[in-house]
Amino acid sequence: GFMSLLDEADTTEKLQACFTVIIDSLFTRKGDEEVRDSYHDAAAVLFGDNETDEHALAGQKLKLRMVMMRVMNDRMHRARLHAEAVALEKESQGDARQAEKDPHEVMGA
Repeated sequence: GFMSLLDEADTTEKLQACFTVIIDSLFTRKGDEEVRDSYHDAAAVLFGDNETDEHALAGQKLKLRMVMMRVMNDRMHRARLHAEAVALEKESQGDARQAEKDPHEVMGA
């Protein structure tokens, strides 16, 4: 998916634009602003030297691969945290249901 899009970029400008679009599409929630900004900052540093030759492009692609691995690991970590939070929420809701009236009491048994 995304890695192949980065590989297709044939200029640093296209590479930077592609990376920005990928980050913006992966981190769309309101709570993602800080994460999104940190990746935008990383791109600004990477592309800040304005090197445009083919050798620089290859180096930038390699560095972006490492950044994308960080993105993937970050998203996997966030997914695990979300799954744990959902499980805890379900568990606590289950406890709340058990605290409700006993059906046998309602029936007079």
